[in-house]
Order: sequence, then C-alpha cells, then structure tokens
Amino acid sequence: MKATLILNKNAISDRKKRFEAAQDYVDKKCLEYMTLYVPVGLPKYKNSGKLRDSGKIADRGKIVYTAPKARGDYYNKTINHRHGGNPNATALWFETMKSKHKQAMLRGTAAIAGGKPK
Repeated sequence: MKATLILNKNAISDRKKRFEAAQDYVDKKCLEYMTLYVPVGLPKYKNSGKLRDSGKIADRGKIVYTAPKARGDYYNKTINHRHGGNPNATALWFETMKSKHKQAMLRGTAAIAGGKPK
C-alpha cells in the first residue's frame, strides 16, 4: 500500500494567525478581568487613582502597569488594597484573576484557536 502526503501550504500561516488571535484575546481578557481586582490607588501616593487605568498591553503576552509604585502594590500583601474605592482589590491581582476566570478564558481561547475547551 502506498500513502501520499499532501501539504497544505496555507496551514502554517493559518495556524499562526489563529494563535496570534488567541493570544490577543487572552491579553484583552486578562486586562479586562484584572481591572476588577486592581486597587484604585492608595491615598498616600501622588496620582494614586491612576493605578487601575495604567494597565497596558505592551506586546503580545506582556501586560504592564505603568503607574508609580504599581509593582510594589502588586506584591505588598501587608497593606489594605480595598482602601481607596475598590472592594474587590487585592495584592497579586493577576493570580486572583487567573483563579477566578481561568475556565472562561480557556473556553474563549479554545474557540478562537480551534481546540477543544477543558
């Protein structure tokens, strides 16, 4: 028995486009869902209210918060992040977002990338 392999020349570029679209979806959803858990700002910092609005997609797969002290606020578990206007605010807001919205993001990503959601 002889088998013939037929190469689809568009398969690689189509897959790359699907993966890029899936990554764009993940980036946008991460930023959207993280906003629910980012502190509005701590009153002791100048321009503190800008922390929540400073999240930007720097590149595919890379989200940065450009507000002053954003990194410190992210890791600081000793301060009360809820003080300042967001009752859901917490340190490690990316980790909190992942634990609460992982399944929804997996379903959306699988739909875009052409896989099966878990």
